[in-house]
Amino acid sequence: MNDIKRKLNKPLIIITFTILVYLSVKSHMNELFHMDIEFHQFIVAGLASITAKCVVMLLLFLCSLIGVYWIKILWNNLLPRITNWKEINYWEAMGISAFILFFTTL
Repeated sequence: MNDIKRKLNKPLIIITFTILVYLSVKSHMNELFHMDIEFHQFIVAGLASITAKCVVMLLLFLCSLIGVYWIKILWNNLLPRITNWKEINYWEAMGISAFILFFTTL
């Protein structure tokens, strides 16, 4: 197990995951503001709009970290029983999430 921990490039996983989550959140924010023009015109001006956008982006980012934990739990409860694959840790789940985000943002 220690050999696996040494082989994981945690900074690369964190940077990739953060960039991909940012791109995904930005895409969702663009969809949100383009769908409702009146809301977009209301929120565009002022410091309150910047604060609101930052809070929404922060909440989506925190939810993505919870999503990584959810993927870890789901993987560890299903796949080892079905396929005899090993259980994964949080960093491996974050790597899997980064792959999922990468292929969904293309």
